[in-house]
Amino acid sequence: MALETNKVATNAQGILGVQSLTNKQQIFSILSSVQKSRTPITIKFENIEKYFTSIILRTDLEKDRLIIDEIAPEQGHELALKNLPFSIRGSHNGVSLFFRPNTISGSGVENGIAFYSIPLPQEMIYQQRRGSFRALVPRALNTEATIYSEERQTTLSGRLYDISISGCRINFNGEIEPPLVRSEVFEQVAIKLADGNTINYPLKLKHATYSREIKETTCGFEFIDIDKAGQRIVDRFVYFLQREARRLETK
Repeated sequence: MALETNKVATNAQGILGVQSLTNKQQIFSILSSVQKSRTPITIKFENIEKYFTSIILRTDLEKDRLIIDEIAPEQGHELALKNLPFSIRGSHNGVSLFFRPNTISGSGVENGIAFYSIPLPQEMIYQQRRGSFRALVPRALNTEATIYSEERQTTLSGRLYDISISGCRINFNGEIEPPLVRSEVFEQVAIKLADGNTINYPLKLKHATYSREIKETTCGFEFIDIDKAGQRIVDRFVYFLQREARRLETK
């Protein structure tokens, strides 16, 4: 993806310099990827210390707008309807994005759940961390993931959605009860990779989002206590996924 500003050299941590993106089609493309991945976004209202979350439900280039889900916790809904300006921060595939100011241009309710319309941003601050590149795992690979928490005495089984050297996302059918809590640890993990290896390192929950539309819970996890052998397994699998993606693109 070509940016309108010159790319800044990568520093020692593998972070590309902050860039300003103003091309509307490129902004739309990035936000569409965030929408499809069901990645949570963080919302911060001006002069309000608290942070809120939502997800992007729809991106509409023709109507120049985004539709976002109900803002949680509930106070966020009240602040949005007061038309307070807010910022949006998110990430996808190792890309961090940020844009402001945003205001609600319309709202509605469906099945008792609020949603909001906001204009597509004119400018987006964009930064990529190479070391956090996330490789999508095709459904065709049917990569099963089973995790167990000693605290909740429950085993959850799902499908690996994407993976990077620092963590992964897993999709589970339905809504998980009791609700998942940030930083919750799953000590026993078995992710069977298509290359024959298995990841058995504990996972710490970073976020969890339930989608009513597809009736799935998407969870982002961080690997903890992963050693060099485990990092090599993840590296090889990420490389395998990148190679497969390039192969399909050339067909």
